[in-house]
Amino acid sequence: MIKSLKRMAGLGIAAMMMAGVIAVPQTATAASAYEGKKVIFIPIAMGITLTEGWARRMEEQAKLHGFDFEVRDAAFNMKAMSEIFAKAINDKPDIIVAHNPTVQLLARQIRQAESKGIKVLQINLQSNQKSTAFVGANWSRIGNDVAEDIVAACGKGSGKSGKVAIVPGQLTAADSVLMNKATMAVFDKHPEITVVSNQASNWEPEKARQITATVLQQNPDLCAVFGHWGIHTIGAGNAVKDAGKADSVLVYATGGGNRLICKNIEDGVIDRYWSYNADGQGRDAGAMLRLMLQGAAPAEGEMLEVESPLIVIKKESYSPQQCWDLPAK
Repeated sequence: MIKSLKRMAGLGIAAMMMAGVIAVPQTATAASAYEGKKVIFIPIAMGITLTEGWARRMEEQAKLHGFDFEVRDAAFNMKAMSEIFAKAINDKPDIIVAHNPTVQLLARQIRQAESKGIKVLQINLQSNQKSTAFVGANWSRIGNDVAEDIVAACGKGSGKSGKVAIVPGQLTAADSVLMNKATMAVFDKHPEITVVSNQASNWEPEKARQITATVLQQNPDLCAVFGHWGIHTIGAGNAVKDAGKADSVLVYATGGGNRLICKNIEDGVIDRYWSYNADGQGRDAGAMLRLMLQGAAPAEGEMLEVESPLIVIKKESYSPQQCWDLPAK
């Protein structure tokens, strides 16, 4: 039985199983481990490459091994998401896969599900409430690494203003909470760096564009923009281009590394991008579901965790192989 997968960065679950890193019960490979089992995936919204990619890989595992997999789409409606989660608990699946919009929204329900024997796999965005497992990015690491890069580009000796605009998706989302904390910890050591704006876009590209356009009007010597998700950061990057500042303002972003993002890196809309590769996350999530259905469990008070490997994509060294896309249906 697994006791912990904590910090297995850079090594997918399937590879760890093959290498013998993960131990499972002797009965784990039997078809009966999956027979009659049900998994419900509750994403913030479908129709975006990130969640579609995860669902595709988890569904592949369900079809291959004979367990039921269902998607219940919250469609960006947070009230509906809480209601969908409550209904999922009543339906008594074996596992609920939760894509948390904020650190608090589903915390009570995750605890309730686990208390009823329903395992919860959190994917990429983590609640304040621990559950059986988590697969996703290390947001603190990303925030730290991006901040260090910004300091090198905009800080002491750079000849730049040191002014930075941060564009989170939501201030209470797990990625924004952790990245903001890690970023500010770095910036606090470099007084020449000034955060002139830290406004959330609600994940909307147009709102990110408007926020960035206003910041540029107020701070024409801005050095960098750090958007917390590539899709809405496209709006911020376009504001930089529209202002004629593409050569002087660096645009940073994070995300799942889909083909649309690489096109915008190629076009100079985004300069530096920390990719956690959503396709790989989907494969890890699918393998984690299998392990959980086989009986894998964490140590008391811990979670099974697989940290997504990171790829830093820069416009000056961009390669199409660094991104992925969904296959045509």
